[in-house]
Formats: sequence, C-alpha cells, structure tokens
Amino acid sequence: MINVKNKLTLSPLSAFLLKAGAVYAVWHLLYDYILLPDGRLDTFLSFSGVRLAAGVLSILGWEVESAGRVIAIFGTGGVEIQNGCNGLELLGLYAGFIIAYPGPMRKRLLLLAGGLLVLYFANVFRISAFALSDVYIPQHWDKVHTYSSYVIFYPLVLGLWYTWTVISDQQNIFSGGEFSSA
Repeated sequence: MINVKNKLTLSPLSAFLLKAGAVYAVWHLLYDYILLPDGRLDTFLSFSGVRLAAGVLSILGWEVESAGRVIAIFGTGGVEIQNGCNGLELLGLYAGFIIAYPGPMRKRLLLLAGGLLVLYFANVFRISAFALSDVYIPQHWDKVHTYSSYVIFYPLVLGLWYTWTVISDQQNIFSGGEFSSA
C-alpha cells in the first residue's frame, strides 16, 4: 500500500484553499439545513440589531419606534430587517476565512470574536442608517440598501482579514507554489 501522505505535500496556498472550501461547504450546509430552518439565530440578529439601533438613534436625539424586526423614526413607515439583511451570511464568510487561514489558535480566537463583534455593531450602524435614509432620502432607499454593504461591511471584512494575515505570523502562503514530493 502506498503512503500518499509521504508522496505529496500541499503548498500552503493549496492547503488554505482546500480548508477554505471545506469550511465554506460546512457553513452552507449548517446554515441551509439547521440555522435557517430553526430561525432563532436570524431572529436574534434581526431583533437585537433593531433594538440596539433604536437605542443609538434615541440617544442621538431621534424619536424612534421599534418592534421586532421593524425600526422607524417617528412619523415614517420604517424599515424591516429581514433574514438576508441581518449580517449572518457575512459573519459566516468572515469566520470562514479566519478559520481557514493558518495561524496560532489564541490569536485566531481573539480576532474571530473581536471581528464578529465589530461586524455585528457595524450592522447596528447600518440598520440606523436605513432608518435615517427612510426619513431624509427615501427616494434613494434602494441605493442605500444595495450599496451599504459595499460601503460599511466589505471594507471592514477586508481590513479584518488583512489584519489576520499580518498578525497570524505566517510566512506568505502565496509564495512557493506547487505540489512537492517528499
């Protein structure tokens, strides 16, 4: 019997891509077949995001109404935070990269927890922006909703991912390259 482990060694990049693909597949299976049908995590993120956004806007002087998934500045129709807009998919994508990219476990756990909190509070900011845009620029609601991820989430995620590649103390996994034989 041939011992394959001794014959092939994956490059760091290949190992990362395989691990990232596996984490991505597991995340989607977990989300599609357990988390989404159960609904509690989506509901928690939507409801708590609305509550916190309402609190922030109230502290800043706006008269806010909120109930469940809906937040409104007094006198407006408000906005509803549905499952697709509560940030859960982005949290999973962020976590997947941190899990897949090599590095020490302690730093990984710190950046994973800290980054998830930063992204959660960024979503609270985004929900607040939705409520305000419904008041001040309702004619641009679709644009605000569509492009808010590009302005708020994606730069944060890329910055956090970059931070992980720097603090993970890994040599550049993109150098070197092919399968090597041992």
